[in-house]
Amino acid sequence: MRAPVLRLISFVLLGGALSAAGCGGDGTATASAGGIAWGFTLPGQGGYRLIADATISVLEMPELTTRSNAEGEFTIEGIPVGSQATFVLEHRNYPLAYTKTHTIRDTIDNLTFQVPNNGLYSVIEIQLGITSDPDKCQMVSTFTRFGRTIGDPGHHGEPGAVMTIDVPEGAVLGDGPTYFGDNVLPDRNRTYSSLDGGVLIVNSDPGDYMLTASCVSDPNDMAAFLEEYPPEEYPEESLRCQTEDVQFEPVLMKCRAGVFLNASPSYGLQALPPQAD
Repeated sequence: MRAPVLRLISFVLLGGALSAAGCGGDGTATASAGGIAWGFTLPGQGGYRLIADATISVLEMPELTTRSNAEGEFTIEGIPVGSQATFVLEHRNYPLAYTKTHTIRDTIDNLTFQVPNNGLYSVIEIQLGITSDPDKCQMVSTFTRFGRTIGDPGHHGEPGAVMTIDVPEGAVLGDGPTYFGDNVLPDRNRTYSSLDGGVLIVNSDPGDYMLTASCVSDPNDMAAFLEEYPPEEYPEESLRCQTEDVQFEPVLMKCRAGVFLNASPSYGLQALPPQAD
């Protein structure tokens, strides 16, 4: 979920906390996570806003908490290596938001939240003809081309990808996946990812969902993909799914009632580097 006009800023390493893993008081190896909280906006609205003074915490370890500064930057220290960590954003002007669930192996930098404010969230609901159920969650991610982050100019999406969802036992998957078009808006008629790369699932039962991605395999989808993005008309774009079997990072989403989850770049459905021949 991205706006095409981006404000480029540097990620500031607060207090050197992102430089290396450390140790907790009991000798347990710990790591830090830091990045920026972005407020998603629609095209033509000036690019991302920065979410200042948000409470950032870890779902699995709520005692680990901090606040974003005036530039939306935050750092959380003392996360045990080997643990699961889902990062949480709370702010009065935004829905309660989670990232994907990370397995902590080392320092995480360039971590991002990407959240529409309450007003824009309502606009998106109207466009899709849905109402968010407070007993369910909303899940978003991005099929992101290899090496791209939110701060990079231009398109970020890896087009021609489709999502597969492992639904937890007893849960009911909501409406979706709905893929975003190049105009950064959800399009119910799309059957694969665009240059934007966004994808949305609304009103799913609480539970732990695993999202995976692959390139289109249906012949009709491939024909549509080739027609939509002829390589000669898009020489600067990544069209890897037209010629190779792109592998993507899987995403674990801890869906909880009333939560907006966004596994945003570069910790979403990120394309892995091309495989050597």
